[in-house]
Amino acid sequence: MGHSSTSISAAVGMSIAARAQGDPRQIVAVIGDGALSAGMAFEALNHAGSLDLDVMIVLNDNEMSIS
Repeated sequence: MGHSSTSISAAVGMSIAARAQGDPRQIVAVIGDGALSAGMAFEALNHAGSLDLDVMIVLNDNEMSIS
């Protein structure tokens, strides 16, 4: 879900929406090690950490970043 470093912020938004609707689903975000270095990913991690959401973040560490 999402492009580059947006997967975590998209997952946070989806999790907030699911909770508001009373939907007990778990949201999963997959992010690569290169995308994790973007500021948007860190902002999303901070936001997710401040909320009690059911979000799983999978890090695909392929030791490759494309600039």
